[in-house]
Amino acid sequence: MRTLFAAAAAGLWLVAGAASAQTPPPPNDYAKGETWLCRPGRTDACAIDMSATVINADGSTRREDWGRNDLAPVDCFYVYPTVAADPTPNSDMTPGAEELAVANRQLARFGKVCRIYAPLYRQITIPALRAMTSGQQVAVDRELAYRDVRDAWNHYLKHDNAGRGVVLYGHSQGSGVLKRLIQEEIDGKPAQARVLSAMLIGTNVLVAKGKDVGGDFKSMPLCRSRQQLGCVVTYVSFRESAPPPANSRFGRTTREGMEVACTNPAALAGGNGDMSPVYWATR
Repeated sequence: MRTLFAAAAAGLWLVAGAASAQTPPPPNDYAKGETWLCRPGRTDACAIDMSATVINADGSTRREDWGRNDLAPVDCFYVYPTVAADPTPNSDMTPGAEELAVANRQLARFGKVCRIYAPLYRQITIPALRAMTSGQQVAVDRELAYRDVRDAWNHYLKHDNAGRGVVLYGHSQGSGVLKRLIQEEIDGKPAQARVLSAMLIGTNVLVAKGKDVGGDFKSMPLCRSRQQLGCVVTYVSFRESAPPPANSRFGRTTREGMEVACTNPAALAGGNGDMSPVYWATR
């Protein structure tokens, strides 16, 4: 159900710019630590113990220790999904329990293999999306959310990247923002050389029918192997027994000659595959 709501939230975000605020708020200063949900080398939402209990096939268990690696050779730049519960159309820049929780669920484990940069941004909130679904006019500012992430990305490139490879990672609204960031700031530009992959989960990414490129992105193809670099992993989830309906916001497009990209992270070359290992959340 979380996946389905996140997909719906991302779809509403795509059309939410119709009633944007007239006077844009001032930009954030991403030189300040409080504008980031997670950054390397500090105690924050990603500095949590991700040790796990491994359950073997025979029912026996063992502990798998975990540690964050601030000396990892690559970076991860993450934009979180629609989680903000603020009563305003766009969220504020103070992380609530929901932003902290999504860092726990989706992001912190990546700290073992990459240095994490996760900016806070003034996203469209869950209450605003719910109000719009009931037909209310809500003054959301879609551009504000995008500008925040763009400013954080440019600050990261200038002050933190130092020529390192970076994985772009987003979900739902975060993936929609990252898709636009790639289109406007990365695809076919010098920054593209830094991108190891872009994981855009829970949003439509269009490609030319039968092709791996040529739709939303002009030069970044879909990933087709684990060894491929500079490529895109993307999918939206439907049950096998319930494919996307004809009027679905996800998995379908009316753009002529285009189709919605789908890469299976367990089998990038196509077909079925096993996701292993899988870490389930516990209380």
